[in-house]
Amino acid sequence: MSAGEAFAETTHIIDEHLEGEMENAFEVIPSHPVDGAPDMAHAAHGAAEAAHSAGLPQLDPTWYPSQIFWLAITFLVLYTLFSRSILPALSSTIESRREHIQNDLDTARKMKEEAEQVHAAYEEALNEARDKATEFMTTAEAKIKAKATKKLDDLREKSAQQTQEAEAALEKAKTKALKEMDAIAAEVASQAAKKIVGIDTDIKQAKSVIDNINKKAA
Repeated sequence: MSAGEAFAETTHIIDEHLEGEMENAFEVIPSHPVDGAPDMAHAAHGAAEAAHSAGLPQLDPTWYPSQIFWLAITFLVLYTLFSRSILPALSSTIESRREHIQNDLDTARKMKEEAEQVHAAYEEALNEARDKATEFMTTAEAKIKAKATKKLDDLREKSAQQTQEAEAALEKAKTKALKEMDAIAAEVASQAAKKIVGIDTDIKQAKSVIDNINKKAA
């Protein structure tokens, strides 16, 4: 706000105040004749004549130019005082206050922007941590499944191998047992033929006969 604008605003306020006082004064004076009005008018006229006879310059029209001159001088002095001292101080105070308010607004705006940035960084970090946790869990689950599958496959392979070995051992034991049983049967048959019939038979020949019987049975 410039000094001229401040002075104009101050003058406008003073004029409004004076107009209000004048209106109040006119409201006090009755607008219709009352009892004793001629006496009041006569008294006022007498007071004016007495003042004129007493030599009051402010009531003498011949002093009006001088009063107007000094009023103008007083106005110029007051205007100079206001424009060079009081109004600049007021303008400086208003400008300082405006700058202070603007600085507060700028500080609040910066703090809001920083808070929004911190919140955005927090959300980003939270999402990143969530993604990493999900990726870690997925990777760990895949590793656990792969390890379990490998162990299960190894166990199945080992079990199958052991089963094959057991079956082979059983087959071998069965074959061995059958051979031993054939040998025992051949020997028993040879001894029985010798004791019962009195024929001395060859054990190899008896085994051959038993082998033929087993082949036919198979």
